[in-house]
Amino acid sequence: MGSVANHYSVIVVGAGAVGLATALNLARANVQVLIVERGKGIDQSPRATSYQPCVMAEMEETGILDDVRQRSMVNDVLSLWVGRGPQKTCVASVTKREGGQTYTSGINCGQPILAETIMDHLLTRYTTAEVRFSQRVDALAQDASTVKVTCVDDQGHTTIYTCDWLVGADGAGSTVRRLLDIDFEGFSWPKEDFVATNLRYPFRDYGFSSANFVMDTEHWGVVTVIDNTGLWRCAFGVRPGLTNDQIRAELDDHYKHILPGWPGNGYELVDLNKYKPHQRCAATFRKGRCLLAGDAAHSNNPLGGLGLTSGLLDAGPLGRALAAVIIKKAPEALLDVWAQARRHKWLTYTNPFSIENKRMVQRAGYSEDPLGIWVMDDVAREHHMEQWIATATEAKREEDEKLFEQFKDPEAQLASRMKQWSITMHPLWMAEYEDDAVVKKRLSLRPPNEQLEPVEPLKPAATN
Repeated sequence: MGSVANHYSVIVVGAGAVGLATALNLARANVQVLIVERGKGIDQSPRATSYQPCVMAEMEETGILDDVRQRSMVNDVLSLWVGRGPQKTCVASVTKREGGQTYTSGINCGQPILAETIMDHLLTRYTTAEVRFSQRVDALAQDASTVKVTCVDDQGHTTIYTCDWLVGADGAGSTVRRLLDIDFEGFSWPKEDFVATNLRYPFRDYGFSSANFVMDTEHWGVVTVIDNTGLWRCAFGVRPGLTNDQIRAELDDHYKHILPGWPGNGYELVDLNKYKPHQRCAATFRKGRCLLAGDAAHSNNPLGGLGLTSGLLDAGPLGRALAAVIIKKAPEALLDVWAQARRHKWLTYTNPFSIENKRMVQRAGYSEDPLGIWVMDDVAREHHMEQWIATATEAKREEDEKLFEQFKDPEAQLASRMKQWSITMHPLWMAEYEDDAVVKKRLSLRPPNEQLEPVEPLKPAATN
């Protein structure tokens, strides 16, 4: 027999950083919110680590930045390396200063640490929020005013919840998205898997900066510092279908090309997890009284650090917009504006930016491609990848070399990095439903040289 739980204003599915940040923005507005999570606790697997200045502004507005910074490392320089093993050469270094004097760099922090910090704020500072683990969503139903959520725990017990609004923030394999029958358009890279490893190794001794792209057609890597104990993230690609144990068995075959000074005094592997890289976006981010955020709404390969960054830039505005609809009786059309804007920004910036970063790091178009990742073949056509595979041409060699040369100019670096702010919501997009002090603070967190477009008028609610 199922038990009927209390009704909530909002239920958030997924206790990752995006779901928790959405809930925190609701709780700050005194909205009653329940977070349900299928896992037994915060997911501890290696995931995102890097956050750009644009998302640090969002963290500050959400009230968590000071505590996150205490558990983070400064991410101030991205270094681009070409070559394998000890023959690596740094061809460019980009300083992250697009946050002006307010955010003079980005930060690196393991995703589990970020999620734990947000949850601590949520549960220790606000009485309107609750988190329940071991709650797997099994069914969804909605009508014009209510969403019914059926959850099953680890012992098979069923609990039925109801709410006014539901947010699916349950990852790229989102159950909420599937139950809502929303297409996840795009493709998953068919000829490779990605691996995230946490390890201890003295990268700084070999000139590595806080973030690094090791560019190679086969043994590429992304290396970032995580904490002050010597823990680093090293992500790389492998042929698809390997288990984590199989990857561990051949780890040296990858590390010897990526790690500088190999073999040095050896490394300490702390954690390892593989995952499938995607370039996918939900057909809509809103269906009735249900919304999607983070990887449930869009998932891109992590090169460039815009995966969780984009998710957190979903979460803050969504939480504030939902609170305005619930508390201030703002029109529901506000949620359509959010949904359409976030989808547009992912499709027009985050997705192509991450694919081009992947192409550049893999030196595609002018180097060997042993796995055929960038080959225009039947597999590429079957996955509808033609538009992106076509970007990998011999002409990219000269384009990449020109880019590296341009990065010697600090102003060219800044202009390139400023594009990151284009994935944020316009700071005035819902100003008429917010206090003037809130809007003034948000504007103060933006770079003084940012060019803001006019705000479009609110459109009528779409039919979902």
